[in-house]
Amino acid sequence: MEVVAIILARGGSKGLPKKNILDFCGKPLVAWTIEQCITAGINDVFVSSDSEEILRVAARFGAKTILRPIELADDMSSAESGWKHALSEIDNSGELVDWVLAP
Repeated sequence: MEVVAIILARGGSKGLPKKNILDFCGKPLVAWTIEQCITAGINDVFVSSDSEEILRVAARFGAKTILRPIELADDMSSAESGWKHALSEIDNSGELVDWVLAP
C-alpha cells in the first residue's frame, strides 16, 4: 500500500515571514513535519510550495518537492486548491497512491 503525505508550505507568511524555514530547536520548521512523516513510515513525503527556498530546504530533509503556482498560494487560496494541484502533479508523475495524508 502506497501512502504519501502532502505538506503545504506557502512562502508568503504574513505574521511570521519565512516561518517554514526559520530555525526551531536546531532545524527549519518544515523539517520537523517531514521527519515525523518519514519516521511514521509514510512512503513518500511531498512538500508543495510557491517558494524555491522552501523547496530546497524540504529536499535537503528528504521530501519530494512540488512547485505550486503563485495563484494557488496567495492569501485567498484554499488548502484544498493546493492539495488538488499536488495530487494532480503526483498523478502526472505516474506514481500510484493508495492513501494521502495532509499533516
